[in-house]
Amino acid sequence: MAMLHGKHLQNGSDVLVLVFQNAAKPLNDAIPGVFLNEISQKQIAEMHERYTWMKFSERVQVADYLFIKDHFSSVYGWYFIDHGKMIHTKLNQELTNFIQQHGYKKVIAFGSSKGGTGALLYGLLNPHITDVFSLVPQIHVSDFINTLCQAEKSLFFAEDEQFEKQVNQFFYSPSLYQTKPKCNLNFYTGLNDIQFEALVQYRHFLQEQGVKSQLFINRGEEKHTRLVNQYTFFIFAVLEDLIRGEKKRTEKTSVQVESGVYLLKQI
Repeated sequence: MAMLHGKHLQNGSDVLVLVFQNAAKPLNDAIPGVFLNEISQKQIAEMHERYTWMKFSERVQVADYLFIKDHFSSVYGWYFIDHGKMIHTKLNQELTNFIQQHGYKKVIAFGSSKGGTGALLYGLLNPHITDVFSLVPQIHVSDFINTLCQAEKSLFFAEDEQFEKQVNQFFYSPSLYQTKPKCNLNFYTGLNDIQFEALVQYRHFLQEQGVKSQLFINRGEEKHTRLVNQYTFFIFAVLEDLIRGEKKRTEKTSVQVESGVYLLKQI
């Protein structure tokens, strides 16, 4: 059974943006109901039809877009966990097949929150992905699940404590770095994001593996969701620059403070 599902918008381009979805509020609110079998999988599937970042794709039509569903673990699964199983190997192969089938020459992985986690993961795994723009990702996914829905965490881990630990340290797995990732890695976070420190520490780990990245930091008081929905002007600027192979929009909205580290301009 295929794992790769979503919406493919074609504009005749050889550039593809993979849009990994964040967890919309209706999906988060549905977790207790799914756990208690009060909400059906048909209802959850309908929620997954509501794609985020569609407005950007309508505005910038020089690329193709694939909006990727994350209907795993009965709700969602950060694109790599499904009821106590890892699914990234199969999903990555299906992504490869899709990219090759359509002949894309440049592929950008993009997403926020759990979508940022997915964009990062497949940027590390898939040699066809040339660029990553990962917004406020969860690096330690199990920690996040235990904060979000500890009572229902068996949906994700199937009551397997070892699997839960494996998921939490997944981005530190040596297997992810056996072949050095060559994509252009870009992260965006804020000082008040729930996993700001985790992302900073992970970026140091990447440097130790010889993997370079750019980190964009928001110094404002906003937290997780508002770091994204209140700063779309910056996010759109970086993403459009990645698509067009330019830097002018990014330079207007951020300033470099040290090698690989940028601060958002206060506009």
